[in-house]
Amino acid sequence: MNLTTLLNSMDYQSIGETKDKEIESLVYHSDDAKSKSVFFAIEGRNTDGEKYISDVISKGCKAIVVSEEYDTKAVQNDYQKDVAFIKVKDVRRSMAQMAAKFFQNPSKDLFTIGITGTKGKSSTSYMIWRILEEAGINTGIIGTMFTGYSGNLEEAKNTTPQSVDIQKMLKSMKDAGCKAAVIEVSSQGLMQERTDFVNFDIGVFTNMSPDHIGEGEHKNYEEYKYWKSCLFKQCKRAVMNLDDEEYKFMLEDSSVERTVFYGKDKRADFIIKDMELWSENGCLGVKYQLETKKPYEDGLIHDITLELPGDFNSYNGTAAIAVTRMLGVPWNIIKNTLKNIKIPGRAETVDVSKDFTAMVDYAHNGKALESLLSNLKKYKPSRLIVVFGCGGNRDKNRRVEMGKAASELSDVIIVTSDNPRNENPNVIIEDIKDNIKNIDKVLTVPDRREAIGTAIKVAHEGDIVIIAGKGHETYQIIGDNIIHFDDREELLSFRKESE
Repeated sequence: MNLTTLLNSMDYQSIGETKDKEIESLVYHSDDAKSKSVFFAIEGRNTDGEKYISDVISKGCKAIVVSEEYDTKAVQNDYQKDVAFIKVKDVRRSMAQMAAKFFQNPSKDLFTIGITGTKGKSSTSYMIWRILEEAGINTGIIGTMFTGYSGNLEEAKNTTPQSVDIQKMLKSMKDAGCKAAVIEVSSQGLMQERTDFVNFDIGVFTNMSPDHIGEGEHKNYEEYKYWKSCLFKQCKRAVMNLDDEEYKFMLEDSSVERTVFYGKDKRADFIIKDMELWSENGCLGVKYQLETKKPYEDGLIHDITLELPGDFNSYNGTAAIAVTRMLGVPWNIIKNTLKNIKIPGRAETVDVSKDFTAMVDYAHNGKALESLLSNLKKYKPSRLIVVFGCGGNRDKNRRVEMGKAASELSDVIIVTSDNPRNENPNVIIEDIKDNIKNIDKVLTVPDRREAIGTAIKVAHEGDIVIIAGKGHETYQIIGDNIIHFDDREELLSFRKESE
């Protein structure tokens, strides 16, 4: 695509000629720069793209998008007449706008569903994706667990990728014959304008509580809420959790014209009723009745069964039902899909023993672990045994919060390693233990494989064993090395036969 065409309708100032420059790729990482690339000098968590301008010029990059304040004299020794500097007010937003144009606005040709909220984004996204696939609607997915479409799935690197990557993924989905796309939309993704210029047909709100607040994230809860609400400025229809009062904030100043509500509140369009928890042979689940209301639905009551633990999954399942019914998916397909669904790394049970339940979960902060353990206690297990650690080079408040949650809600705590990166794992473990009141119920097992084995060895009949923190992830980050490690595989290696 010609650079002039790519810049059409944008507000910018150019230094250098933009005409007759053919562009073959858009990049924001200097390692990806090459001839006929546009490089976006965005500011990241650890570095600033402007530091790499000389590098990308040396690689033959012909166009560079920078902020209005950037002084091109800083690279005058590297400056070439055939390099165009494009000065813009907001580099990230310009990147999103140019990416949408470069990849021919693929979201306009896909039924695009965005899911936001503090908890439940991944599970709800996965449920929607599986239901649509079972209904014969080829659907792509972009989220925490993986991205792509059936037959072409990759493990995700970010919950919400950069705008160039999102548009590229959506284009590949469209070209592969997908008719819909499901996207997890994080507050960071919205704040960094990664989903700008994506045309969302439906926005989904799951729930809201303080999270991702601290250094390098959000300043406070109000800022966190604000960025979440921005999804609903990009869609005409919304599916909202009526039981969470923050739905009102989500809808303020939104572009939403039609809202479908779900929850236990009798005013909802999809009402969760008579919910009960069940357990059998090491499996945990939830059953409930779903009353639907006219004119949005058929006005009947449907029995819903999920082999997923926790009453929160009744909310995730109902959000998925509301979305897929809006697309006309038959009830029998929805019910059968939800009854048999397993969500990778989200309260995912692993067949270790018929005498007790073993599961892995992605809970890697205090709120998530507290929610998980609170819900599992409702199944009245003999004991809750939790194995967890905290990531290195990350917000240290997580060590405080996860330690407190485990201390208050579990019976046996096994503290171990979880992606220590460039920190000493023993220091991280001690930080966690400093926030556990009942230190007598704590076992310290730094080796994660050994920690999982220890949990299985000490488990008795009726216990629930939770391996928390990694969920669907299949690696450990130790120093600068990424080593294969899958909690599910490790659990299965310690599988017990019932006596």
